[in-house]
Amino acid sequence: MTQTTLLLIGLAGALTLQAEDVRRRIEATLFVPDPAPALAPASHGRFEPTPGVVAERITYGTEFGMRIPAILYRPAKPAPGKAPGIIVVNGHGGDKYAWYSPYTGMLYAKAGAFVITYDPIGEGERNAEHKSVTRQHDISVPPEEMGRRMSGLMINDVRQAITYLAQRPEVDPGRIAALGYSMGSFVVGITCAIEPRLHACVLVGGGNLDDPGGYWDRSSHTMCQAIPYKSLMFWVTVGLSSITSER
Repeated sequence: MTQTTLLLIGLAGALTLQAEDVRRRIEATLFVPDPAPALAPASHGRFEPTPGVVAERITYGTEFGMRIPAILYRPAKPAPGKAPGIIVVNGHGGDKYAWYSPYTGMLYAKAGAFVITYDPIGEGERNAEHKSVTRQHDISVPPEEMGRRMSGLMINDVRQAITYLAQRPEVDPGRIAALGYSMGSFVVGITCAIEPRLHACVLVGGGNLDDPGGYWDRSSHTMCQAIPYKSLMFWVTVGLSSITSER
């Protein structure tokens, strides 16, 4: 091998190690559990929301012994071969009942995908009164660590949905994507940075992780956005050190 080839191999290895270190630091900062909680999926019946689509009521485990209520939309007659999987991550006040969740589920199920929509913490069936648009995850709870734990829980919820889809025999684990809207785009953006099982991410109405002093760390949504965003400012340091070392 030439010196140039060896240098490129060494540089690629160093960047891979650095990326892995960053992933681990993000997970530790936001208390993302490792190993993940037991999935223990359960089925609670099915219905047909529109011709050609079957919706399954399911639950699976997440942190603190909680269950995630979700709906899986799938084609009534799957095409040959394994199908792609999609996870819908809601915005503030949204849950699996928000109009865009079932619409997305039915739309992509008709196209052949398996689509999960679920209730984020504090909304829908994960609310003590089963209410929607409560925005309970916006309520400030001291100390600052609680905001980071809130974000870690939301990230883990996405990861558990990935695990659920990957263990379905009809789904291709190499074609799983996540779609995030508003707050969901913030959650998906971070999840995509640390989760190699996600092969595509679509961020809508947000997800632009801007510079210090920008929207996310000035957000009124302190618990689920501003606190976790500020806690990840070491990204800036890592980026600058990479540029300096390359020079």
